[in-house]
Amino acid sequence: MNVSHEKVLLKMEQEMNAARNAASSDFERHVYAIKSMCELLIGSEDYVSPPVQELSGMTQMPQSSIRQTERIVADDGSNGDSIFDF
Repeated sequence: MNVSHEKVLLKMEQEMNAARNAASSDFERHVYAIKSMCELLIGSEDYVSPPVQELSGMTQMPQSSIRQTERIVADDGSNGDSIFDF
């Protein structure tokens, strides 16, 4: 049975209106119904997701890692590598 996307979207609008007017005990039930309908639309085979466009101004920042190879010598009497050693 094929259900058009428009019918699902109309039902989602009805559920959203019902969720807005629902008591707190029924609110979650309406939200769950909306979630299920979203998953139905996303999972349907005829659904074509819109292409994702990469923002040209966004660039990935290089990640650098700092490794400390030398042991810090402290004159205060601390005796270990842990931050919890006093």
